[in-house]
Amino acid sequence: MNKNLKAVIACTGILALAGGGYAALMLTDNAPDSQTSTSDSPIAEKPAPILEGEKTDLVSITAKNQNGGFEAVSSGKNDDKGEPVFEVKGLDGLKQNDTVLTSLLNASSNLVCDSVVAEGEKDLDKYGLKDPMASVSIKLKDGEKVLLIGSESPQEGETYCMMQGGDTVYLTGTSAVSVFLNRKENFIDLALIPTNEDGSKPTAEDVKIQREDLDYDIALTLDKTESTTGNKVGTMATHVMTEPINCYLDAEKSTPAVQGFFGMNAYSAVAAHPSEDELKAMQLDKPFCTVDMKVQGGDSYTLKIGRKLDITDGSYRAVMLNDIDVVYAVSEDELCWATLKPDDIISRMIFGTYVWDIGKLKIDVKDGESAEFIGSGKDEGSYKLTKNGNNASTERFKQLYQFLLKASAEEFDISDKPQGEPDVSILLETQDKSTTQTVEFYKADGKKSYIVVNGVPCFKCRSAYVQLLKENLAKFDTNEEFVTNW
Repeated sequence: MNKNLKAVIACTGILALAGGGYAALMLTDNAPDSQTSTSDSPIAEKPAPILEGEKTDLVSITAKNQNGGFEAVSSGKNDDKGEPVFEVKGLDGLKQNDTVLTSLLNASSNLVCDSVVAEGEKDLDKYGLKDPMASVSIKLKDGEKVLLIGSESPQEGETYCMMQGGDTVYLTGTSAVSVFLNRKENFIDLALIPTNEDGSKPTAEDVKIQREDLDYDIALTLDKTESTTGNKVGTMATHVMTEPINCYLDAEKSTPAVQGFFGMNAYSAVAAHPSEDELKAMQLDKPFCTVDMKVQGGDSYTLKIGRKLDITDGSYRAVMLNDIDVVYAVSEDELCWATLKPDDIISRMIFGTYVWDIGKLKIDVKDGESAEFIGSGKDEGSYKLTKNGNNASTERFKQLYQFLLKASAEEFDISDKPQGEPDVSILLETQDKSTTQTVEFYKADGKKSYIVVNGVPCFKCRSAYVQLLKENLAKFDTNEEFVTNW
């Protein structure tokens, strides 16, 4: 038994919980392994085609097989190439896969015989034709033909078949007739959310992730902050996190979370128009994970992620998208939201404002010095600075701020807000008032300090950094070099 059939049986077991008999694979290029050791000694080479005719003469194609089968009928329309357009019944309102439908029409109108294996054969069981894998009724404008699909031959890539009512056994390409082993769900288009026509990806404005195993939501928002100096603010990431904390994101690690929707393809369609019992069986009545995305231009998407599916050749989850009434099997590799934690994608930067954009930087040290820096100007040459009302060195300010930029979110920690007063409190405002940020450092257990951003506990860092911050601030009006390593 080949791996595709094993996966079909495994996935059928899942849906049997809901009374269904569905499978999870598209069978377009594989057929069941042969259960016979019959030797293929063709008695004729290159005979006439098994099926031949014009696609425009096809009226309907009905396949009965162990996977449930399907019925495809002519819509009465032609595509832009003049080819007839067929639709599979039972998939009302769903986008169907043009490639698979084309394969079906090709096989039904022009099935080539590679060789004749037997004529006048009575023992059809050894070819898998007594109880065929598929019985295909092809209705034409002037009649009807029935094709029987048997076992796969020991000769690789070949399958036995014959016409109902005939006594000649043929060999034909497995890849050609495997489309007749499909169920209706195999004709559903598997492209979930396309990219733009030029291949680029749309821009997500907001992404919200809700998960059963987290007691908080994760929200990512397009970073619209612009520097007055033309420099990139924060990291190179296009988005920032706004829940459960406000912080910058790592550009590379966060990209799948904000762009992964686009160009996503399902592995298979598991169920079309699923029942309530089927949704419950696949954990889609109460999804394990729900991802909402709003895109520039107004489009929005909701992805519901359910249980893991029992498919042998990979890890897949049951998925539904928007109001499309289909359950898909999607690889877990494409579903980063199902396992994503904030610590996986956050940047380690606490401060991200460009230095010459700063309008106010106020640093208060518990039981120590307080300093309020006020700045204005567009670049290093024009920037003017005061400290506590007195003119101050812009070069020293730049060096001190470079040290602040090294404040690192070494550990993600959103526990309860620390009690008492902070060791150091920092207020930063940009000149255009577009950014206001407060950062507080509190003592934690061991040699660690809590970092609270805008009133929300976010991270921990080494206490050595906080101690050096105090010391460097005390050195500001001297010629002593700032210590930047700890």
